[in-house]
Amino acid sequence: MDDFCDTGDMENPREKWNRHWGERAEGGGEPDLWLLRALPLLPSPGKALDIACGAGRNALFLAERGWAVTGIDISEEGLALLDAEAGRRGLPLNTERIDLEAEPLLPSGPFDLVLLLFYLQRNLFPAILSSVRPGGVAVVRTFSTAGDFPGGPGNPDFSLRPGELLQIFAGWEVLMHEEGVEPAKRGGGLAGIVARRPPLGRGFGGRAPGSEP
Repeated sequence: MDDFCDTGDMENPREKWNRHWGERAEGGGEPDLWLLRALPLLPSPGKALDIACGAGRNALFLAERGWAVTGIDISEEGLALLDAEAGRRGLPLNTERIDLEAEPLLPSGPFDLVLLLFYLQRNLFPAILSSVRPGGVAVVRTFSTAGDFPGGPGNPDFSLRPGELLQIFAGWEVLMHEEGVEPAKRGGGLAGIVARRPPLGRGFGGRAPGSEP
């Protein structure tokens, strides 16, 4: 999905996102700023999974830097834009249409990098955690109730609670974490984390320098 489109009503998500991406002329676009900030913290390029990738602005950015990217989304319209743009740029990139709400399963891993930006489905996190290889990294950012910012998703299920990401990634090495620091462009607060899965047989304290206790 990789964009803001409040899914708090009863409209079918596939139809909603197909209409959303069907209004776009092409895929791609500027990568998310959180991904740009995370770039120095990522491992050497390997296998990457972009969850709810939409039209692929982040998937294309990673593929251009040597990552073997798989992008998944509910919308065939978004994935068609991504496939067309990847072909135009000559980038090898895999896409799969998956309805994660119907079945919260991810493509076979493990992955060196898992990217989850502006999509929140809490029952998907066990699959995300297990899909990252030991030593691999997860990059997550989405809306949050942290901070005093108006707006955001109409359904509170689509916003993270304060401290929730640190709880989800407890035991991982937290390389970067922020919440409630700045507003989202379309309203509400933001929370993000960049976390490394411990190598086999090791664990970490799970807190980034400067994070709130």
